[in-house]
Amino acid sequence: MRILHFSTEDTGGGAGKAAHRLHSALRDAGHRSQMIVRVKESDDEDVSQARSWFTSGWPSKLNILKMGFRFFIKGVPTTTTFFNFDRELDLDTRSYFGFKPWDVDIVHLHWISHLLTVKTIRRLYKHYRCPLLWTVMDLGPLTGGCHYALECEGFKKQCGHCPQLHSRRFADPSQVVWRRKFCYLRVLPITFIAPTGWVATRIKESSLFGDHRIEEIPLAIDTTVFRPFDPRSARDLLHIPQDKKVIFWGAARLDDLRKGMTYLADALHRIASMVKDRNSPLRQEDLFLLTAGRRAGSVLDSFPFSGKSMPYLRNDIALALAYQAADLFVCPSIEDAGPMMIPESMLCGTPVVAFNSGGAPDLIESLRTGYLAAYKDSGDLARGIYELLTSPHMPSIRAAAHEVAFKKHSPQAVVTNYIELYQTLKDEWHEGRKALSPT
Repeated sequence: MRILHFSTEDTGGGAGKAAHRLHSALRDAGHRSQMIVRVKESDDEDVSQARSWFTSGWPSKLNILKMGFRFFIKGVPTTTTFFNFDRELDLDTRSYFGFKPWDVDIVHLHWISHLLTVKTIRRLYKHYRCPLLWTVMDLGPLTGGCHYALECEGFKKQCGHCPQLHSRRFADPSQVVWRRKFCYLRVLPITFIAPTGWVATRIKESSLFGDHRIEEIPLAIDTTVFRPFDPRSARDLLHIPQDKKVIFWGAARLDDLRKGMTYLADALHRIASMVKDRNSPLRQEDLFLLTAGRRAGSVLDSFPFSGKSMPYLRNDIALALAYQAADLFVCPSIEDAGPMMIPESMLCGTPVVAFNSGGAPDLIESLRTGYLAAYKDSGDLARGIYELLTSPHMPSIRAAAHEVAFKKHSPQAVVTNYIELYQTLKDEWHEGRKALSPT
């Protein structure tokens, strides 16, 4: 099978890592897999970086002037969240079409903001004429530009009146982008891949692609890195006390409202009250907090527990050590397509306490593989943390957490699912072309 992937990054962020892990797993299974990215950080020879017009010679000068003129005339609306306006990019897209159509069996899109515009996706389909898949890593493919709707239901209609753009107009930039997707993409036979059940539901609700084919396939995770490991050795390497109950949490940006840190803060203050009870088997000095992510430094100051903050862990081995050093991982996210940290932690044998949202219910069964707290209920989140930390069954919970995550997220299991789907789509594609051919 010959697969061509498009991803904004290869190993820089969570979505890029997910795409590169699948690419690597497919290649390890004997398939020809290649990636085109905007930002390349790996030394993978099968990953090509798209060139900027600024470095593509004299013909690019006119394109730069045209982009600058459009920017000057149209401007960019202000938004406090990450928003894709589908602007013409500074990239030389000729490399996207460098393969012959008969040399590519599948075109697979991942997280492609600032790499592909709507019109470029349409051009890819017209050039390669093969099955087109799109793994939905956030709601960006389904909306008029926002990557998470944050309780807005505009993507179920036609967007417009966008709260993230502070817009009161129907024909605002979100509605313009929605119409562009409707015009160029809705008619394409795109198969959407949902890494979690939450994502599958959002795709079905989408006014753009709700009637498209949807397949649920979890993300591939490197089980040679994310695996059970001696907690004492992990703590020794990270300089974490051996005699504490370690609670770990993290995110790329800890100040992101979607990550639910206000709920976690409330839960930890509740636990501080719980351990003051004379009948509690835990004491305040027994707990140790470990956090990782951007702006993590000041997070621990408000809690009555000792702890350690680490920066955003881009290195998978360092991240795995943090999971392996912890007694449990807490994920208070309130809107998330994953997050990938849940299965990563469980693969390390570290149970997860999370709200009943995102990918958590796909993996977590309360008091068997972790604890699934009621949505946005910080009291239940605190209860889950406390019950796991005091449970006499933690060894069996750890083993069960690893087992369920391994069955779904091991590269072998994920690649098997993808190859079956790729082959089915390829066969259907060729059968469809035969049916259209004159007899």
